[in-house]
Amino acid sequence: MARLLDSPDVQGVALAQIPREEFRLRGDALKLFKEAQSPVLTDGSPAGLRFWDEVDWPFVDTLADRTLVLTDHNKMTSQVAGHFEGKVEWVLDHHAGGIQYPDARNDIDEGLGSCCSLVTEQFLQRGSEKLSRELGTLLAGAILLDCRNFDEKEKKGTDRDRAALDALQGMIPDRGNIAWYKELMRARKDVSHLSIRELMLLDMKVVSLRGLNVAFASIFGTITEICAKAGRPSGVVEAGQALARDRGYQAVILLFSKDKALGKKALAFIPLDKCAEAEDLCSVIVKQMLGSPGSLPAELRQNPLYETQGLLETGFQLQLLEELTPLRVYSIKAEVSRKTVLPMATYAAL
Repeated sequence: MARLLDSPDVQGVALAQIPREEFRLRGDALKLFKEAQSPVLTDGSPAGLRFWDEVDWPFVDTLADRTLVLTDHNKMTSQVAGHFEGKVEWVLDHHAGGIQYPDARNDIDEGLGSCCSLVTEQFLQRGSEKLSRELGTLLAGAILLDCRNFDEKEKKGTDRDRAALDALQGMIPDRGNIAWYKELMRARKDVSHLSIRELMLLDMKVVSLRGLNVAFASIFGTITEICAKAGRPSGVVEAGQALARDRGYQAVILLFSKDKALGKKALAFIPLDKCAEAEDLCSVIVKQMLGSPGSLPAELRQNPLYETQGLLETGFQLQLLEELTPLRVYSIKAEVSRKTVLPMATYAAL
């Protein structure tokens, strides 16, 4: 939309609400921008896209005539609203939630499979001169992914989405929709290009425990695979502490994938270096988990997942993996998920 609105009188800036380093977490996006021959930086992120951490926000706040166009969401986050309250000009979206800004122009279709179908329509309505092959390829790829290539079982796409994609057919690679879609989906699931730090960021939830910011990350890879990728267990510690320092976390807790040979997952605790409060918090969580199932409070016993995962009978089954010191990591029952670890940690922190 920024490219569409850009003119001698208007500077359109495409803004992503994430730090640039997180763009690499989407392998399908990396592949799509490469396919579209978009200018990219050495990390594969698009040069033409501005990321949240790159904006001079004090300067932006001085621009009295600034306005905002929301695409693929219909409500500002509090972070965005801090700079654009009362300045939403246009909303293009397909999510539920209705009209949040009645004074803005609203193009919302909650039944649509892809917001990029709405963007495509806007380009087509204004003529084709601004719809370059690069943009057309990006829009087509996004529609294919969002609509799951119009698979009948998925029921994601609509006739309106299909019409938008049909208008972009000349910008789809010669190998065709099916092959291209499969390639993009494989890229979406591929994490082989990610560093240890990026694997931590890929599926992370940050919560406040005892006034500390604690990041819980589900890791795509076993503890053995991740230590090998890091070169040594201490490499995982270094990556976790660097991430904590950069993002303002006091601890990072990692839940690794199941090791099929051992039949176990692993859970690691990385408190920020020289943070006694974080060290104590991690120790308290471990103590409570080691004491399960006897230490489970009534409220957690009523959690259906605790029964489904067998925690009421066996507990978390933590066992320290001393051979991976200095990484403080434990093997843990294979059925455990972040949805049961996080409530236990929350209870332990009380």
